[in-house]
Amino acid sequence: WPASCELRTTVAWMDDEPLVAGRVYWALHGHRWVKAKVKAVVHKLNINTLAEEPSAQLDPNAIGHVDLLLQEPLPAAPFGQARVLGSLILVDTASHKTAGAVLVN
Repeated sequence: WPASCELRTTVAWMDDEPLVAGRVYWALHGHRWVKAKVKAVVHKLNINTLAEEPSAQLDPNAIGHVDLLLQEPLPAAPFGQARVLGSLILVDTASHKTAGAVLVN
């Protein structure tokens, strides 16, 4: 799979603080740690209807589509094609708490 610094993802947000553009997190991809910056929150998903709704942030327990910029290129694939290459975990850089579960689109 080609390595890329930009990923379009689906994120299940678990942190108490909302996910907003510009924030930086640690991304765990397999056994590799890289810094990941939130480029944009594209939209959130309404969990009752699965409709895409415009949003500038993901609140706790929300699911949405997010563009990420990685500090180093990673070989990533859509989750449906390669589960290991298509998943990441976002970790808060200050508290080291797991902040979000990420699936590559």
